Amino acid sequence: MVATVAFAGSGIAVAHSASLARQPTPAERAAIIRALPPDVQRIPIGCVWLAVTVSNNGRYARVVPQDLNAGSRTCAKYSGNGYWIMKKLARWKTVFLGSVDPPCSLHIPRDLQPCSKHS
Repeated sequence: MVATVAFAGSGIAVAHSASLARQPTPAERAAIIRALPPDVQRIPIGCVWLAVTVSNNGRYARVVPQDLNAGSRTCAKYSGNGYWIMKKLARWKTVFLGSVDPPCSLHIPRDLQPCSKHS
């Protein structure tokens, strides 16, 4: 598979043959969300959207909370800038929570998330 990525306004296009991360199936998404901490699962609907991406090999997922209504008094306390990296074992498990690139020692597929050799 060859993918071309264009950066808006820069005139730069990058072609590569690496497989790209994908959207989860409905069953994968439900299982990943169930594996998140209970306080995340209790966030009121309409405050945060959990953007879920699954690595092409299906063993890792990234969950990024996106504010939907951070300006409201109800939702402001749920605003943040971190994300979770989940790994599928018997069930999905959190292997990283942070706002910077995870350490390369976690072996997270590059199609999902770059890593930091300095972590």
